[in-house]
Formats: sequence, structure tokens, C-alpha cells
Amino acid sequence: MKHYMLSKKATVFTLIAAFFLTISITSVAQGFGIYASPGIINYGGDLQKKVYTFSQARFAISGGLLYNFNHFTIRGALTYGKIQGSDSTGGFKVRNLSFQSKLGEASLALQYDLFTLDEKKFTPYVFAGGALFYHNPYTIYEGRRVNLRNLGTEGQGLSIYPDREMYSLTQFAIPLGVGVKYKLTDHWHVALEFCSRFLFSDYLDDVSKTYPDEAALQHGSGQLAVDLSYRGDEIDPSRSFPAEGVQRGSSSHNDNYYTSSLSIIYMFSRSESFGGIGRHKKMKALDCPKL
Repeated sequence: MKHYMLSKKATVFTLIAAFFLTISITSVAQGFGIYASPGIINYGGDLQKKVYTFSQARFAISGGLLYNFNHFTIRGALTYGKIQGSDSTGGFKVRNLSFQSKLGEASLALQYDLFTLDEKKFTPYVFAGGALFYHNPYTIYEGRRVNLRNLGTEGQGLSIYPDREMYSLTQFAIPLGVGVKYKLTDHWHVALEFCSRFLFSDYLDDVSKTYPDEAALQHGSGQLAVDLSYRGDEIDPSRSFPAEGVQRGSSSHNDNYYTSSLSIIYMFSRSESFGGIGRHKKMKALDCPKL
């Protein structure tokens, strides 16, 4: 089932990429560009009080290529950052869970500019697309890093919980964003933008459903899985492992992650792009003589 879902997500991503490339080939070229986007990244999930917040945000960097035609831009990018969440700051101190994860993303999106930069020096814009991202949540326990996924802290992989499969570390996402772009010169533009990724997983932070049976978890996955499934006893030793079925997270909404960034964009002139110099000279040679 897991392989089927990954195959289905990969197929959707391929179809989106093919659609965008078809648009680029059949449209009149207006310009190619490159960009870099430093900013911050954060996540919304079970270890955050709010869906969108600056609390626990970390640095992120994106960079990529873009192709502009009329009001549209096709943009491909790579993004790298680190997300984190903790009950100590998220407001659920009794549970005492925490996680961190490095995150890498490859995305392809179609952007619509309200105005062209030939018309005005600035334009608001919106964009949407598809992305594949990799994450691997871990926590710090007794001074060392422990990866959480393979522990199955909610009983994933145990025969008594057949509906709880090990989640994939590579997932599909749908980026949706808004921004404002400003033209400094014909070549240099800057933009401020916000982009949220809508996910198909609730395990970005390794927290989603209910507590498993403690004895079954210890027998099937080991004591370390028990220790990191519930950590409230680290604050108060009198607290015991919650009963099976007690809510550990909320699976009613999937997790998400989002970036706020400043983009620095360089647009190539037509004569700099893919043989444009030759085309430009050829067109000049075909000009009719003036009488």
C-alpha cells in the first residue's frame, strides 16, 4: 500500500511537471532568470500552539530557475531548512515531546503576476505547484540524537495496529503562496513572499494519533520507543505512561510547513538566453532597407 501511494504521488508530480513544460514550450518566451531566496521556515502541527507562527522558526534558503512569459512564470526550486517543535514552548508541557528535522525540497510551480513588469515596476502574485520533500524527525534524548521514525512511537509496524504503517520520509506536497515583486532594473528584481505547503501526512513531527499499549510497544519496539512515546515522566517521575487510546496528537488535520523569504532575482536579456544573440542578428539582417 505504501509503495502504491508513493507511486501515485510521483505520477501526479510528473503530470504537473509535464503540464508546466508544455505551457513553456508553446508560449512566446519573455525571459529566463535565476534567483536566491533566504528566509525562515516553520512548521504547523501537534507541537505548535498555532498553525502559523514565528515561534521556533529557523533559517532556510531556496534557489532556482524561472521562465517568464506574459503574466505567467514557471519556477523550479530547491529549498533547504530545519524545522522543529517542542511542547516546552508549544504549550503542551505535560506530554513533554520535542522533535527536529532537516528538510530538503524540490518544487515546480506556476506563478501568475497581476501586472507585467513592463506595465508597472511592481506586481502582486500568486503561485501553486507540486513538490517532493525529505524529512527525518529526531529528538535529543540523554544528550544524544535519536531518529524517531523507526521506533514506531505510536505502534507503527506492530501487528496489533494494522492501520498504523511506518510513514515515508519522502512525501508529496502542494505549495501555495503569495508575494509582491519589484523591478529594480531590467535585470534585477526583488520579491517578498510567503509559501505554505499542504501535506498528505500528519507525521512531520512523529506525532499524530493515540498512545499504543505500553507493554505491546515495549515488546515489539523496545524500551527506547516507550521512553520517547511519552516523556512527561522526565518532568514528574510520578507520571505513568498513558493508557492505550489516550490522545497523543490530533490526526484531524495534517501537518504543514511554510516559508517567508526575500527573493533576489536576475533576469537574462533575450540576447543572453539560449542562442538569442544569433536570432537577434538574423532578424537584423532581414530588416528591409529604408527608402
